[in-house]
Amino acid sequence: MLGSASVNMYAKCSVLEKVRKILEEILERNIVLCNALIEGYVHQGHVCEALNCIEQMQREGLSPDAVIFLILLNACSHSGLLDEAETCFGTMIREYDIKPTLEHYTCMIVVFGCAGHFDKAMSVMKMMPSSDYPAIWLALLGACRKWGNVKLGMKAFDQAVQLDSGGTAAYVLMADLFAASAMEMDVEKINPTAVRLDAFLSYEN
Repeated sequence: MLGSASVNMYAKCSVLEKVRKILEEILERNIVLCNALIEGYVHQGHVCEALNCIEQMQREGLSPDAVIFLILLNACSHSGLLDEAETCFGTMIREYDIKPTLEHYTCMIVVFGCAGHFDKAMSVMKMMPSSDYPAIWLALLGACRKWGNVKLGMKAFDQAVQLDSGGTAAYVLMADLFAASAMEMDVEKINPTAVRLDAFLSYEN
């Protein structure tokens, strides 16, 4: 218990060398300890080191849980690590038989979308038990804004506002997509029920 508390404290303070030293001294390491170390690596931006922890856990006979994989996939999505995210996602499903949650799927959509792999992003959506989750459509819409994919962006926008008509994020993203594609006049195609039209036109990335 003392070891777990120490690892958690030093990991949050980003003193990773201290964390590693404590882990070496603890004879029976567990998921909680490894989770703390992985979070510490991710917090410092050392995503590759965090991914290496999975291999170390395997060697020690420990099985990472869904929370650890979510931390890793989030880190991969924010760092644009496409190959690493695919490997991590596949390992989670095939080797550990962990059923992905909506959050896991969303991370993969962000990764593929930001890389411009919209076909793969849509394939992930087809794997999901339900697409009634606004976050996935906002993630896809954000990627469409980045790459100027107006056609798919309009589909993502329609789905997002159907699921959350009161939210402003979808309207702002869609208006920005139109503006970036030199289609300012098409802003009228969206129905700004949540925010004023002039707020769209004045939005800057």
